Amino acid sequence: MIDLKEMSILIVDDMENMCKSIRAMLKVLNFGKKFRVAYNGREALKTLREGGIDLAIIDWNMPVMTGVELLVEIREDKQLRDMPVVMITAEANRELVAEAAESDIDAYILKPLTVKSIGDKIINVIEKTNTPTPMMTHLKKARVLEETGEIDGAIEETKLALKAEPNSSRPVRTLGQLFYKKKDIDTAEKCFLKAIKMNKLDVFAYHHLGEISLQKNNIEKAEAFFDKAMSISPRHVSRGIYFGKVLVQMKNFDKAKKVFTRTLKYAEDPMPLREELIDFCIKNLMYDYARTLIEELLKQLPTRADMEFKLAIVFLKLGDNKKALEHFQAAEKMDDHNYEIKLHIAKLYIAEGHIIRADQALGEVLRLDPGNSEAKSLLQDNV
Repeated sequence: MIDLKEMSILIVDDMENMCKSIRAMLKVLNFGKKFRVAYNGREALKTLREGGIDLAIIDWNMPVMTGVELLVEIREDKQLRDMPVVMITAEANRELVAEAAESDIDAYILKPLTVKSIGDKIINVIEKTNTPTPMMTHLKKARVLEETGEIDGAIEETKLALKAEPNSSRPVRTLGQLFYKKKDIDTAEKCFLKAIKMNKLDVFAYHHLGEISLQKNNIEKAEAFFDKAMSISPRHVSRGIYFGKVLVQMKNFDKAKKVFTRTLKYAEDPMPLREELIDFCIKNLMYDYARTLIEELLKQLPTRADMEFKLAIVFLKLGDNKKALEHFQAAEKMDDHNYEIKLHIAKLYIAEGHIIRADQALGEVLRLDPGNSEAKSLLQDNV
């Protein structure tokens, strides 16, 4: 049992003043005996794993590790997952509601905070933690059974949870997950479809429906479900990337390009994602799309020698040696000490019959890397 007055509270916010403000409100309420503070999710997770925290109050939008990412870590940790979590946010948008459904936020509070708003929410959360509803009791039993491999027993407990609260989508979604794990995808599909009828922001259910549609080779349905999941919760662009990569494995390159392009639009910071996709596309022979992605990146970051180099490689793969040479030379201007770039330039000069230029390029390679066997061999062949 958690005692409101005696509990230990972790406050997580990247703004020091906000942490102080929340602590002051809690003292006015006479809530909590011990207080810890963390300024990002990673620091908070370390504190939580040290033990002794009864309640976490977390800001939704933080650097390093966001509140949502921290919550996912908490819910996946067997030692922490049942700890009550209150999320603080500047606005109630549908993405937050979706995150609440997916990651089990116990409550969220809108800024600006007041003593009454934070007090009411915490009282409600602690009461539910100390006296869980029959639905939550059955769901926790189901979780334990699932973890020990007793899927049928977990299904029965989840059905009891649904009976206890027939208007809640959570037991329905959990049933879908359990039947999916049992490889009964038809029943799982029915459960997930029912879950999204009950809660149109159930991202978890939409994602699984996308997975099931893929298994049934219904690409159009899969695309619709994954797209819906991303539109509700754009932070989870990994869903779109996963779907696109599956399409690539299925050799459905045109559809994959559309999915990747749309997913990039959802990404808050598309640059790292674009770089990941560039490497993936080159590896999977999608050279035209890789070229498009690199060219878009270079418009924003024209001094990226590594991207000029990759663009040159792509043009080589596309059989356009002239363009490849142009981009190798552009990369060389930005990174004159990279012997690999010079070696590619030398090979292209040899292919075009420009032996003197090739010898000069090979000489520069050997100046930078005297033991380069490939450069020595090419130089010997040109003699």
